[in-house]
Amino acid sequence: MRNVAFSPEYAERYRQQSEILFRPENRRTKEEGCFANGYFLLCETYEGELDGEPRTAARYSLFTPNHDLLLSYDCLDNDHALSEMIKHNNGIVYYVFRRDRFGFSVFNLATLTEHRYYSDEALKTGSDFIWCGAEYYPDRNTIFVVGHVPGAPFEVYEFDFTDPMTCVAFVPEDALILTLPSTDFADEMEDFRDEYINWGEEDIIGSALLASFDDIAEWFAFVDTLGSRKTAPSYYMPSTPFVAFRMSDGLPVGMIEIKHELNDYMSKHGGHISYSVRPSERRRGYGKRILAMVLPYAKLLGHSKVLVVCHTDNEPSRRTILADGGVYEQTYFSELDNIYNENYWIRTTPAVVAEQSQANIVS
Repeated sequence: MRNVAFSPEYAERYRQQSEILFRPENRRTKEEGCFANGYFLLCETYEGELDGEPRTAARYSLFTPNHDLLLSYDCLDNDHALSEMIKHNNGIVYYVFRRDRFGFSVFNLATLTEHRYYSDEALKTGSDFIWCGAEYYPDRNTIFVVGHVPGAPFEVYEFDFTDPMTCVAFVPEDALILTLPSTDFADEMEDFRDEYINWGEEDIIGSALLASFDDIAEWFAFVDTLGSRKTAPSYYMPSTPFVAFRMSDGLPVGMIEIKHELNDYMSKHGGHISYSVRPSERRRGYGKRILAMVLPYAKLLGHSKVLVVCHTDNEPSRRTILADGGVYEQTYFSELDNIYNENYWIRTTPAVVAEQSQANIVS
């Protein structure tokens, strides 16, 4: 899609909306947050209305550890505020943020230059993918972005990030996407389930009990209940299951499920995150990518770190967890499963950029 971030039409629309939102009477709070690398943000929030719709906006200022002002900008939609520090393979640290509901900006902390992107689709239709969180994946020079189209569930996309200053949300051919289960791909999920069964695997880890349902429609109905304690069955912790699709051919290559919270049982027998890759697609690095992709969503849920559990005899799973920054905590014997399990904690920022983090804005 064409980038119209600097077009006269978009600039005028942005100016008009800014004047409406950033009126003195709309000012609400002033907040401060600090990144782990010492840079910090000042944030002034505003509450106004655009086209009859309530809107929260914010005025940001980014400072160096020495309190020098680097960047000031207005964000016209501050719901799920995007503010990420990313250390690239090229050695440069970039600040990724949003100026509007759609689009994104990348600020080079070395050259103090900014790259902006806003699609012509968003300008024409008033709808596009909203960036809500991002994690850099150095193995592939890609960026995993969690977000959603207005009115739709969260998804996680993989975009090319080889050159951050020209990034236009390009999806590589072999990219993956994490999306919520949908009846739109019921046939694909039946094939996914049946492959495990045909390989003699009775359990599909990270699938929200998919193998337990002969009727795929009943499984979709079950998944729809899992989002909160009010609707989830009493025997099941609230969770979000994602299907990992390969973009090139639409094949579901795996599933991953993240628990919104832990009880005593899950803190020993399952952890926050469980996942699996379909048998025919294993040993291709998908497990590592899927686990890394879900971390920005875990951050949106409020998890600063997540617990991942594997059996002591599951060496592939152990390697995957360690490769995504897992830190060993303990080994214990599960009487229920009659097996030894290992606990690992993973920060919601990959270990390779562990010195960077999302700003923790505290009111």
